[in-house]
Amino acid sequence: MSFTVDGTDSDLNSPQKFTCERHASKLLCALNSIRKKSHFCDGCVFIDGKEIPVQKGILAAASHYFRLVYDKAYDYSSSVEGKPASSMAGHDSEVVDLSPLQITVDTFEIILDYLYTSEIVLDEENIQNILQAADLLLLTDLKQACCEYLLKCITSQNCLGIWDFASRFNCSWVRLKTTQFLENNFRNITNYGEFLQLPLDLLTSLLCTDTLKVQTEGDILDSIIRWVKHDEENRRGHLSDLINNCLRVQLLSESTLQGLVEMYPDIHNFGIQEMIQNKLQCQNGATDKPRGVTNVLVCAGGDSRVIHNFDKESGVRRDAYCFSATPTGNRWLELPPMMQSRSAHSVVEAGGCLYAVGGKDTEDRILGTGEKFDPKVNQWTPISPMNHARFGFGLVAIEDDIYAIGGSNDIREPSTSMEAYNIFSHKWTPLPEMNLRRVWSAYAVVDKKIYVIAGGMVGKLYESVECFDTCTNTWSSVCPMRERRCDARAVACRGNIFVFGGVRRYECPSAMHGGNNIKFCGTEIYNTAQDSWQQVPRQQEFLCTMNDSSQIFSVVKNGDEIWVIGDLEMGGRFECIRAFNVCSRLWRTVSVNGPPNLRGYPCCMLRIPKHVFKQLPNSKPPVQ
Repeated sequence: MSFTVDGTDSDLNSPQKFTCERHASKLLCALNSIRKKSHFCDGCVFIDGKEIPVQKGILAAASHYFRLVYDKAYDYSSSVEGKPASSMAGHDSEVVDLSPLQITVDTFEIILDYLYTSEIVLDEENIQNILQAADLLLLTDLKQACCEYLLKCITSQNCLGIWDFASRFNCSWVRLKTTQFLENNFRNITNYGEFLQLPLDLLTSLLCTDTLKVQTEGDILDSIIRWVKHDEENRRGHLSDLINNCLRVQLLSESTLQGLVEMYPDIHNFGIQEMIQNKLQCQNGATDKPRGVTNVLVCAGGDSRVIHNFDKESGVRRDAYCFSATPTGNRWLELPPMMQSRSAHSVVEAGGCLYAVGGKDTEDRILGTGEKFDPKVNQWTPISPMNHARFGFGLVAIEDDIYAIGGSNDIREPSTSMEAYNIFSHKWTPLPEMNLRRVWSAYAVVDKKIYVIAGGMVGKLYESVECFDTCTNTWSSVCPMRERRCDARAVACRGNIFVFGGVRRYECPSAMHGGNNIKFCGTEIYNTAQDSWQQVPRQQEFLCTMNDSSQIFSVVKNGDEIWVIGDLEMGGRFECIRAFNVCSRLWRTVSVNGPPNLRGYPCCMLRIPKHVFKQLPNSKPPVQ
């Protein structure tokens, strides 16, 4: 039998704690083997006339539903004539009737096997029944497994069905991902039966969505025509309402209408062109909003490069900008400013929104507050504050959870604390702490594992790397970097982690350094599968001139490119955004200029609706 021992004291008289690593699994296996013997069972579940013997303790431990049922039965029996529960607990209090919940015998027996073995096989035949039962019986882990299965099954053919199913059973993350899939694949989805069978109210809601990805507004009209023709006798009367409420007629072109006439020769019988003309005449100069989204780089907060009036102006900013790269030029566009000025904070995208958390304010106070920017309404709103104020920390998102890691809530010493914010419950939850106190580390996520890289504390820098597995809530150490550093930036791409920049004191004669004896560190790449680091040779380092004049503010993944944002010295001039193509391994300049009078700003990628993006004011003329 395998044991772990806490403590290394060799004194035989000293107490030592032994832990059997397989104890829990062996105990569960033994309980599973005896549960089919009735004399080991102390309860019964009744479904559609069949009695299934159960062990109440196991059901109560696994399901909050059963715990409440058994507690209620105990409290009732205790209150009858003031007698003790043991004398009143009869057969009725041990039987739980699940028939009203419409859970089948087969479904419950599958779930019962899961409770004892922790294993379950999900497929398209049983997923609906299992998820429904898990939701009713408050089996959180099983419901999460069902949600993960559904996420892997989303296709154009079943997307609308999964969306409806997730809505009914409050699977918020599945609903969000199916919504995003639907918006990105609208044209394909309209080819399948689920779309043609949509009820009128859901169809109307779908076709009014601003963020649908369409080639032209003709895709919307085409989907309306096909939906009506699927049941023309009963639906033709809805055609006028659909065109008036959903179709953005100003975005239609003559060629699009002509193409639809050729596709549907009987379209003249529907009177569609007359309906379109009537709507155009009734709009009275109003402009139809474009559909779709634009993927942009967003920055928020940071420090002023130049303070013009020290008496009235703080160096900490609350400005927010997005960067647009277009064929006609690159622009920084103004977004609404944050609700609070922040510096040394962190930002992350989760669920289609931008979250800005922590940092320091204009009075140099360390912040625990946070706020969310929703691009659909172009507005910032506050979120629940963290349990621990912090700056110089990591902020990463995995599905619907945002993780705040490390940093410092005190000028003297970094923190090991970690907490997670759920974007649907709006609550922060404490998590196991890191092994090392560290601030200004780099952070990246691969396969639901969070990597905390390098960083340090006063007088000490680290090359060590810690990994937090969000599935098991455990920390482990992995291969350290080749070169210790702090204030680096990291991003994951194709299973590898790219770490750029960071600084450390000059110690090596071969290192490039400036007058302050500070070395700007080179790029390293971590292979998560092999648990190994590779240094990019200096002669192949084309990010920037590798000296202490450069500073990296943020690193983001944008398609097949990694964008590095900061003050990047390029042999006598500075650039703001440099892009590295992970396929060709080539660098290119994206933008020379950054947002006006701003430095030290964190960034992330964000999808902004086109109609919102179109209204954003320019912060400066186009830059090359």
